[in-house]
Amino acid sequence: MIFKRFFSPKSDGDFCTLYADRTTINRRNVAADPAKAYRADRDFFLVVVQSRVIAAAMEILGIQSKSSRPYKCPIPPGVGNMSNQAKLQYLHKVAAMIVDSFVFDQSSVNHLVDKILTAQEKEDAINSQQLTEDGRFPCRFPGCNYSFQYDGRSRRRHELTHNPPPEVPTNQAEPSGDQPNSDESVATQQEVKSDDVYNYNCALLTDGLFFMNFLDAIAEGDGGRMMRQYKYLLLYCRADGTHSTKYALECLYQSFLVNAMLNPRDAERFVWNRTVNNSGKPGKNIALDLDVEHSNNFVKQAIKHLGPNLTEDAVSRICKAENSARTVLENIDRSICRAAGSSEHSQRSLERDLSVLVDKCLSNSVFEKHDSRRYVCFRGFERDPFRSLDMSSMFKWINKHKKNMHSGLRAR
Repeated sequence: MIFKRFFSPKSDGDFCTLYADRTTINRRNVAADPAKAYRADRDFFLVVVQSRVIAAAMEILGIQSKSSRPYKCPIPPGVGNMSNQAKLQYLHKVAAMIVDSFVFDQSSVNHLVDKILTAQEKEDAINSQQLTEDGRFPCRFPGCNYSFQYDGRSRRRHELTHNPPPEVPTNQAEPSGDQPNSDESVATQQEVKSDDVYNYNCALLTDGLFFMNFLDAIAEGDGGRMMRQYKYLLLYCRADGTHSTKYALECLYQSFLVNAMLNPRDAERFVWNRTVNNSGKPGKNIALDLDVEHSNNFVKQAIKHLGPNLTEDAVSRICKAENSARTVLENIDRSICRAAGSSEHSQRSLERDLSVLVDKCLSNSVFEKHDSRRYVCFRGFERDPFRSLDMSSMFKWINKHKKNMHSGLRAR
């Protein structure tokens, strides 16, 4: 979803976009589809996000170059003699300033909260209505026996045929036809004054930090944080429409499992049994499916040496003896002082690429607002990914699958 939103070969002429940065640092192995080159795309994206973090920090602190000192948020005197707790407080203060300025858009947050409250109020208003014995919505005109399956236009149209028509509460009435036009005019005015460069890079920083937070949660084995990430990812998948319906359902189904379907013991296992740490070092956890791939690679190496003796029984013995064989090989390597080869991929230094991208961001002032600054490919870029998310439809979607789960149907 990140590459779909931010990456386009047509944006090579737009400075400080993903594709323009790909050309700037010559990352020709980066593909538009991450499924075809996941590692190359991931490493490139992390470099881009790091450059945006550095550029945003320099803008907030007032740092002109790498050798200059901040003047907007000066470093406390005698910082070298300060306690670690005091240093950490200063670091948190600066990080909060960056997040509040460029990550959390107050207007977008307020807009999302307002939509949630409006949808909740609408849902409560519908649920508070009196229904017929078979669960239908009755006509509100006294003495009329008509009923309707949905509280929609057919019910309103029928009620208007009565003289006088029944009074409908304001929170249950349909929105007026003038509202969309007024919203469109406001959106048009905002688009004229918007800054595509600023909106694009702030959105890129926001989604990049979300992605890095997810990777860090896996590395730390923090199951609770991963579940919170999945809740937020649910909104992204719903906003992406039909392209990510299955991913949205999977996120929703995980919430069903943890909060309703599993007993406390199995729910705890489901949340925290997601990673494994084979090295015993902090921050070195890997996902369970990646550990399974490592296991498959180890077994395949042993199977390859069977030659013509390859049989089902032989493969079964190798699989059952995998853990014991690993332990024996590790003990032998340790006794003869043989350094085991690392399975990690080698990486070149990122200092040059980071320096080039940071200088590009600073020279173009990507984190300074300038009215009517336009991109060609990403013209009118919307910073808020949830701007078009219909919260009323999402309420119905969640309730629909809650009923399916109550009936014994999987959320599909």
